Amino acid sequence: MQPGPPHSMLFGHLISMGKVVSKLPNRVHPHVFANYLREEYDLPPVFVLDIRPVSPPLLFILDPNIAQEVTGNQGLRKHPELGIALEPLAGPKNLVASDGTFWRKWRAVFNPAFSIQQLMTQVPVIVECVEKFTELLDEHAASRKVFRLEEEATRVTLDIIGNTVCDHDFGTLTQPNNEFVHYMRSSLLWMKNSNSFNPFHIYNPARPLLQRYYKRKMDQYIGRILDERFSGRGADGKGKKRSRTGIDLALEEYFKESGQDVDMKTVTMDAEFRRYAIDNLLTLLFAGHDTTASTICYCYYHLGKEPERLERLRQELDDVFGTAADAGEQLRNDPYLINKCEYTLAVIKEVLRLWPPASTIRQGSPGHFIKDPTTGNVIPTDGCIVWPAAIFFHRNSRFWGEDVHEFRPERFLPEAIDKINPDTYRPFEKGPRNCIGQELALIELKVILALTVRKFDVKGAYEDLGELSGDGSLWDQKDKSYKTGPQEIFGDRAYQVLLAAGKPNEGMPARVSRRVGK
Repeated sequence: MQPGPPHSMLFGHLISMGKVVSKLPNRVHPHVFANYLREEYDLPPVFVLDIRPVSPPLLFILDPNIAQEVTGNQGLRKHPELGIALEPLAGPKNLVASDGTFWRKWRAVFNPAFSIQQLMTQVPVIVECVEKFTELLDEHAASRKVFRLEEEATRVTLDIIGNTVCDHDFGTLTQPNNEFVHYMRSSLLWMKNSNSFNPFHIYNPARPLLQRYYKRKMDQYIGRILDERFSGRGADGKGKKRSRTGIDLALEEYFKESGQDVDMKTVTMDAEFRRYAIDNLLTLLFAGHDTTASTICYCYYHLGKEPERLERLRQELDDVFGTAADAGEQLRNDPYLINKCEYTLAVIKEVLRLWPPASTIRQGSPGHFIKDPTTGNVIPTDGCIVWPAAIFFHRNSRFWGEDVHEFRPERFLPEAIDKINPDTYRPFEKGPRNCIGQELALIELKVILALTVRKFDVKGAYEDLGELSGDGSLWDQKDKSYKTGPQEIFGDRAYQVLLAAGKPNEGMPARVSRRVGK
């Protein structure tokens, strides 16, 4: 018999799974299940969960060597379920879900847009967006009210991606009812709840109709951006020379990949590039804002609970930028200053360890077998969703010690990082299918922290969630308490839910105050 929790001939692992799920919040991100199953039933680092007909069998991988095996060059292909989940948001041909020759071509096309050299030229643009974000925080500080931090973080990350990749300002930081954000959020709200067993939810006939409607609206919006960008290449319409952004580099690389010798000053998009550019820009917008928006929320959340580590971060920023100087202006003049912020990067990496926003799933193959490292048993992968989720490793005391659930950025400082097995840290996955936008995400996050944490105190406010009642929260207004059921994961109230990627539940309720004299 394959390794796994107690099995029923009639119900498979559904009963065992139900026992674990009953101890978890209703909408918790499913990627925590393996960790809780492993602890509940003392399971080996590779085990099978058969919950048919809810899902094909899941093969959980909690061993870093096997994770490298299934995600490396000779590993397994992306599972079709990933494409099905992402298609309403980013179309059928996107970099996350595609494979083979198509993926290699389009990854090569977009790689130059996300090189370190290109991204560093965009730091002044990122600074400008973050300065607008600080104005939003100022407004919330003045109101003294609880607000959903994830919504505001989404606005700044969308504007950053739009400006750096397309030279387009979505204007979400200044427009409260932005058209694109409305379409995107509406589409996300119609995503399936992966934890639901309600057939009326799973097979809601309105879902595909509305998802197609919002996808068409987003396609039209992004299509207009591309058309405007390339209608007058080289100038902004006022005779001013335009800067080269990611989409310009992608177009140049596209023609190189196609073997065409063209004048890049006058070339226009062809239909193929436009179609796939739209899907992949939507992919970048969804994946990019998810990664960065949720991570900055968790950065503020943990720093708000750890005053000593917050002071250490502020001291580093004082050392790098000075106590009186404007960090934003310095970064405009010397973008590489951000690379001196070692503790800032350590904070971000530790948050990504605790709350990785995404993971990969792979398709089992008839010819691919996995050897259990504890028993030596050979496990077939055929018919399985093979899942080496990052959180399986990040929350495992075997790799990180007994303080595995504690926020400790010092793990990632240069003097300590050699103690970490790199295969156990996978927030952006590893190997050839790693996240194309990871460097942009890290630069964004460092700049956001550099320009905000010395000016503001930001703290999670789950205890005041009742102030946001009536907006889909779990607060019961009548009883003045949380709705019944567990409300913590790994001992923390700020658990993740699944909305295309991992997001802080309830949108991270928070309060912000302006620091005196800052």
